[in-house]
Amino acid sequence: MHIQKGEISIRLMQDDNYDYELMAKWLTDAQVLEFYEGRDNPFPLERIIETYKPMIKGDEPVVACLFSYENIPIGYLQYCKLNDLSETDRQLYHLDQTDRVYGIDLFIGETDYWNKGIGTKILSAVINYLFEQRQAHKIVIDPHVGNPRAIRCYEKCGFVKVKLLPAHELHEGEYLDSWLMAIEQKNYNSSNLHSS
Repeated sequence: MHIQKGEISIRLMQDDNYDYELMAKWLTDAQVLEFYEGRDNPFPLERIIETYKPMIKGDEPVVACLFSYENIPIGYLQYCKLNDLSETDRQLYHLDQTDRVYGIDLFIGETDYWNKGIGTKILSAVINYLFEQRQAHKIVIDPHVGNPRAIRCYEKCGFVKVKLLPAHELHEGEYLDSWLMAIEQKNYNSSNLHSS
């Protein structure tokens, strides 16, 4: 197990049909795509394998994970050390310094689990893991400005809005603004959050 905290578990995504089919189920769901990737940009099984297999095999710097709630797989998260990204990808974050800075992204693919505080629990476990096990100094995330549910979740976990990223991401045919949000290790209180 990668991370275990109460009813939450997070593991590395595997190079097998089960994991690929879960991702294809989630990334062809219009409700999920409205906030992640876009409804005009579904990921059927073949595209899932093409996109995620290089991450799983370690050919790309992004670490792909699936998370479960009470042993039911409900979503996806990924993280990467920004210094391991290409110069072009690093520049998307508009940071002067990227040493020991990690970027994360996640979604709950099972919509029945939305608005139940589970995203906050998942994110808190990952933040704790990156600060304690990976010695991250800072973690960043970049939600669309039009995704208040995600922004509230990130703020509950201690992320603060650092700057607006205009026309940051192509989503459903238009370039949307995003918030660059960050949490710094020196400001993080993990007293009630522990990964194993």
